[in-house]
Amino acid sequence: MRNLAGFWISTVFYFCGVVVFSVSITTALSEYKEKKEEVAATMNFEKRLFNAWEWVPGNSVGEEKVKEWGRLEMEARTFYRKAINFSLLLGILVAMYVIFNNLMYRKKESNYQVFGLVMIFCSISFLYLAIQSPFLEVMAYSKDLKFQIPIDVNFDEMDFIGGLGLGEFKYDYEQVIEGRTYYLYQNKSVLELIRLLYTGGNFLVAIIVVVVTILFPVYKFILSLLVLLRPYKKNSFKIYRSIKNLGKWSMLDVFTTAIILAHFAYTNMNEGVDTGSETLVGLYYFLVFVALSINSSQYLKKAMLKAQPESNYLL
Repeated sequence: MRNLAGFWISTVFYFCGVVVFSVSITTALSEYKEKKEEVAATMNFEKRLFNAWEWVPGNSVGEEKVKEWGRLEMEARTFYRKAINFSLLLGILVAMYVIFNNLMYRKKESNYQVFGLVMIFCSISFLYLAIQSPFLEVMAYSKDLKFQIPIDVNFDEMDFIGGLGLGEFKYDYEQVIEGRTYYLYQNKSVLELIRLLYTGGNFLVAIIVVVVTILFPVYKFILSLLVLLRPYKKNSFKIYRSIKNLGKWSMLDVFTTAIILAHFAYTNMNEGVDTGSETLVGLYYFLVFVALSINSSQYLKKAMLKAQPESNYLL
């Protein structure tokens, strides 16, 4: 490829920015996850249920727990907003990278090559974030958990005091554990899910997830680079046909994502327990990656046709 100094210089700056923003995003999301796990640990069902002070009437342990819960939730939201802000800055960087190369090369001979490379580099950036960032968080909890304990004591049946005629004492003691009590909290990225599946003995599923979400996109990325860097070479046509055949399996990415979401959404859910789930930024990184990857395929075909017009009838 000739006269592409502007493209390569912009690409170097682009990847420097991607590294900075990716580190900032993953750090913020890691802090978010730690705070949410601290929330679940602080408001854990067993810890609260077996804490004797929670059952003593008139004490402030429950109120203090609720305040701690609110503080941790606020800190978690702060870290998540920070990750979103860095994501927006990354989006601006991507837009600047795309616009710069579009304006610079749209009337040049190598325009489709450059546009294809730009889309590929942008998509691989979001793929990295997609496998590093959490997809979905799922929680199971109870709010203001109430216990009613019936107390029934018959003093007449007791030794020593049975003859005093005290009779029978009945009372329904009610205790409310304020705030939330957590039974389950899950927040995992694709890499963490792979590790969980592997350590849990689900080797086949772990291998499938690795192949579909990591190896398959990287392999397609490498083949696309080989074609775009030298579309005029004869063997580039064979490589392009291989990429085209791989396109039949592209929906595996989406299918695997659905499996991941389903795994999180329906694991350890118990009847009678409130559940909540929320999609996180990792899912949107993955969707952006898929969209950019599909778009890059269009430029791949155009670059091939421009460099080898005679191959039109074979594509």
